[in-house]
Amino acid sequence: MQSDCDGLTPAKAFQKNEALADARQGRLARLDVLRVQIHALIAEISHAADVALLDLMADEIGSFSRHKAAQEVRTWAATATITLETGFMQLARAAQPVVEEQGGLN
Repeated sequence: MQSDCDGLTPAKAFQKNEALADARQGRLARLDVLRVQIHALIAEISHAADVALLDLMADEIGSFSRHKAAQEVRTWAATATITLETGFMQLARAAQPVVEEQGGLN
């Protein structure tokens, strides 16, 4: 049986590549779990801010500073969603296998 340039037989090389793919899939699965958990946390925070705003509207005597604070919570939660989603996309991209392109710059 011939070995590849790393000194591995084809069967061993396949096992090595399969192990790398399994590890990569594991990382992607962990990222997905984190994404779901963080989205749930952000939704919970946004919901609490919405409830606070509704309470202030119902009272009609809520202070402007409390109203402003509740609105800021919603804004920060929305900003966090965008920032975190961008980070998750970057991490997912980083977890992809490195592919060497054939040829070079001409």
